[in-house]
Amino acid sequence: MKSDGVVLQFCARRTFSWLRFAGVLAPIALLGLWTTAASAQTSPDFAGNLNPLFQANLARPSDFNNTLQYAASASANDIESAIGTYEQLLFYNPTLSRVRFELGVLYYRLGSYEMARGYFKSALEQQDIAPDLRQRTEDLLSDVDKQLQVDRFSGFVSTGLAYQSNPGGGPGLQAALASGRGFDSRFFAKSDENWFGAFALNYVRDFENQRGDTFEAGVQGYDAQQFNLRQFDIGMLEFRAGPRFVLTPGSANAVSIKPYVIATGSLLADTAYSAGAGGGLTLHANVGNVSLDPYAEIVQQSFRNSSFYPLASNMSGTLSTIGLQASGPIVSGLGWQTRGAFAHSSATFSPDSYDAYVADLWLPWNFSFPGDGRTWTLTPIVGFSNWQYNAPDPAIDPNTTPRTTEWRAGVGLDVPIWSKVYMSMLVQYRADASNIAAFAMHDFSVSGGPTFKF
Repeated sequence: MKSDGVVLQFCARRTFSWLRFAGVLAPIALLGLWTTAASAQTSPDFAGNLNPLFQANLARPSDFNNTLQYAASASANDIESAIGTYEQLLFYNPTLSRVRFELGVLYYRLGSYEMARGYFKSALEQQDIAPDLRQRTEDLLSDVDKQLQVDRFSGFVSTGLAYQSNPGGGPGLQAALASGRGFDSRFFAKSDENWFGAFALNYVRDFENQRGDTFEAGVQGYDAQQFNLRQFDIGMLEFRAGPRFVLTPGSANAVSIKPYVIATGSLLADTAYSAGAGGGLTLHANVGNVSLDPYAEIVQQSFRNSSFYPLASNMSGTLSTIGLQASGPIVSGLGWQTRGAFAHSSATFSPDSYDAYVADLWLPWNFSFPGDGRTWTLTPIVGFSNWQYNAPDPAIDPNTTPRTTEWRAGVGLDVPIWSKVYMSMLVQYRADASNIAAFAMHDFSVSGGPTFKF
């Protein structure tokens, strides 16, 4: 017979394992989602009344302020009209750096990188360019040069220190189980600090077939070493790769599809914990200013037992996920990004099987201080997850099937330090409510450290 400590050690592991993977990867998700998706053109509606700014532009084509307002409003939905309007401004005054910058942005959104490059370079040559606009132009020009290469690499490397009030997601000392079994004290809620490191490397190969088809591959990893609670040391590595085919070549609202393969591996308590392999399919489309990326994937997971987690193999099985990622602008400098997903896990041990619903919202705000061209990013975050397990666990409560809901909120800050080096910080609070007392928990975390983006 298994000892009470082992049985309830497993209870605690099951409580935090899935949550912890979501929690420790938050810095990676945050860094990865701090880029605003490109917008694309939609057809203007000529059936209704003419835009008053457009009417004024027809009557007074040399009115700089009115034309600039019309171009800015048109760029949200009709890129070609906005391009024509900005070019009209250059006809009257070819030395306007801001107009050349905006034209570069519009051509970038269309995927016309050579045209975008020309306008960005000419913007930098103008005498009226402000320091903040010069920095933004140089950043975009660097990205355009990267887009023009056949082989493109991008990513980040980050490291730092973190504090968590409850790194294992364990219950308080008062937690009791309906089964009457004891609880392993090593898995109660305790605070600790850790060192963490994270990286992501993305590779894109342009097939140069005039359609825009590419091959994409990416690898990302994370490692956290606790100062005291070594049973919660965690490491992970994930690889994804596959070709992307453009279904509507030549369209500003290009639609593409990408089949891909997935391979994952992880360590827990510095011991091999899990491995997975599978594949998926994702679609990318732009609807106006909104970028949509629905996906579906299946991964076969294998968990390995260890001295800390002797029943981990019971979680082995298939994880199926369908979801949607979306993003778009709100106002200048402020955007929104969200993800929603449904996951179904079919585990070897039925009580470890579950359905999960996940939703998160990010609101990245890019801003600069007067006279400083560097861009800071402040990102409020909110989200929730709901787990509905398949059956009661006799070792916990033989009469109750666990239901757990997590609410989380936080804020991230990306501070430019030098060139492509930033100081990244994240403050987050998570609270789990459950019909099983041992599954309820609270966790407050603060993390920060330098990040190099390339």
